[in-house]
Amino acid sequence: MIEEGTTVLPGDKVAVSEELKAGKSTYEENGEIIAAVVGKFRVNREEMSAEVEPLSSTPLLLHIGDTAIGEVKQVTEAMVILKIIHIAGKHRQVAGERDAAIHISNVSDEFVESLKGKYRIGDILRGKIIRVEPAIQMSTRGKEFGVIKAYCTNCRSPLVKKGEILECPSCGRVEERKIADDYGAGDLDRVI
Repeated sequence: MIEEGTTVLPGDKVAVSEELKAGKSTYEENGEIIAAVVGKFRVNREEMSAEVEPLSSTPLLLHIGDTAIGEVKQVTEAMVILKIIHIAGKHRQVAGERDAAIHISNVSDEFVESLKGKYRIGDILRGKIIRVEPAIQMSTRGKEFGVIKAYCTNCRSPLVKKGEILECPSCGRVEERKIADDYGAGDLDRVI
């Protein structure tokens, strides 16, 4: 086994399977534990596994089931187009395609006749990724999903939640959205 803290390259032998099992950013091949990325070798004593802590933050790949934060770019009759800003809880750049769509059937658990009152351009929302290939599709079904920050369509001031509606503190305009249950508080650290 090599010394902890040593910088390793992909393909470097870091341990043998009799000593440790393969862990984060390593794999086992013919009884040897091999580094899969450039990074610092570490031993996870809880798991008794060999791990490599990457030196660079690699772009994040999207997976079905990920919770994504996005900004609405377009609203049509049948779908919402948004740009994924980041994956909730993971503060790395998203790799590849960042545009996603939410079909009207995936907006809410209830029947949605029109998207006009559900989302507006510029809204920041949280949704679940339900398909990655050939195009990214998301869903905002469930009380934890929906708009987490919205702006007044009249004066662009941030809207404040009042019961089940949103109100503009600047001009008094009242607007409807499909809002998340934690509107104004959830996953906003990277988007404001």
